[in-house]
Amino acid sequence: MESSRNTSRRREQQRRKQQQQREQLRVLCGFLILLLAGLLCYLMLRPSDLLVERLTVEAGTLPSPEMFLTDAEQLGDMVCFKTDMSTINMNVPGEYPLIISVGNRDYSTVMVVMDRTAPTASPVANCTTKTGIVPDAASLVTDIRDVSSVTVSYAQEPDVSKGGSTEAQILLVDTYGNTTAVTVELTVVADEVPPVIEGAKDLEYFLGESISYKSGITVTDNETEKPTLSVDNSQVDSSTAGTYPVTYTATDDAGNTTSVTVNLTLKEKPKGYVDEETVYEQARKVLKSITNDSMTDMEVAFAIYKWTSTKISYTGSSDKSSWTKGAYQAFTQRSGDCFNYFAAAKALFDVAGIDNVDVVKSDTSHSSHFWSLINLGDGWYHVDCTPRRRVGYFFMNTDAELEAYSKQNKNSHIFDTDAYPERATESVQDLVDYKNGKVKG
Repeated sequence: MESSRNTSRRREQQRRKQQQQREQLRVLCGFLILLLAGLLCYLMLRPSDLLVERLTVEAGTLPSPEMFLTDAEQLGDMVCFKTDMSTINMNVPGEYPLIISVGNRDYSTVMVVMDRTAPTASPVANCTTKTGIVPDAASLVTDIRDVSSVTVSYAQEPDVSKGGSTEAQILLVDTYGNTTAVTVELTVVADEVPPVIEGAKDLEYFLGESISYKSGITVTDNETEKPTLSVDNSQVDSSTAGTYPVTYTATDDAGNTTSVTVNLTLKEKPKGYVDEETVYEQARKVLKSITNDSMTDMEVAFAIYKWTSTKISYTGSSDKSSWTKGAYQAFTQRSGDCFNYFAAAKALFDVAGIDNVDVVKSDTSHSSHFWSLINLGDGWYHVDCTPRRRVGYFFMNTDAELEAYSKQNKNSHIFDTDAYPERATESVQDLVDYKNGKVKG
């Protein structure tokens, strides 16, 4: 009995040992299979003497598999890319691993894409500019070619301070630092026409008032879009009554200048003087009641004209010692003469942000008169808010329209045409419905 149990234990131990040996054999066989597979892959994809290990090609070129062969005489075998070359952007430098098939066997190699070619461009023919104006460098070259983006700049800005011919060196630099210099012949046309200053006239202010030196001043030039305008008021003593010179100087891009000197007279404030802010406070209240944010500039200007000409009673006389006093009387007493109508409209135009210039009748042998010029962006037009016994409407009139009325009414609107900004000549009266008191849509 005991012997039988010992025999069974020995057989069980022997069976387990055999099972363990078989398991170890399976693991060893699996390892050998993996090793053989890796060796096979290595043998199939190993670097070959048939191919270069690394080949550098220029960006933008189209490589062929034959370029990678070490010996062009071995082209008897089929050679092709196994790598999908459409996935490689040949304009982007970098290192790209490739698989190339030679004679039905695959081999690995590396393609190095480099951009070593400088950009090219052609100079623009007959390049011209005006004195003082340096053209954009990119405008002087054309037909720029490169596989990457190219920046265009001057090697050194050309001298355009005087007329004549000069050379401009244009630098083309691509993304990878390749540089080309292009020489361009540039003709500089001398600009000897100075800018024109209009609207400069003698100024009168009371001591303590804010002085608007540039109000109503316009500067134009034959070449420069926006000439600079400087004001020399260095001789003005704003704390002392008196008359002082003020010089306006306009300068264009070519360095041409025009200067105009006017006199600024500062006076002591008269008794009962009204400051501008007090008047503007009254004007803001009126403007808020007659306009809204949906109105156009022309509709706002017409609302000002309509309110001023209908809400103020004509009395035939006023204190003309200051426009602020005249406007204050118009706002608080709702009465006055042409000076009060003009002054109230001026205050309303100011707070509405509408450019305006004061106009004074030049021939006062029959009567004096005051009105405004306004500019909504399309030129200066006359606006006269004073109502007339004879029918007449004066909202955004041209010189010709105002003159036609003036000739028939004792030269009511004679003015010095050279003392004010150049006026618009295109009539806008077809846009105004005086009968119904609105601007047509």
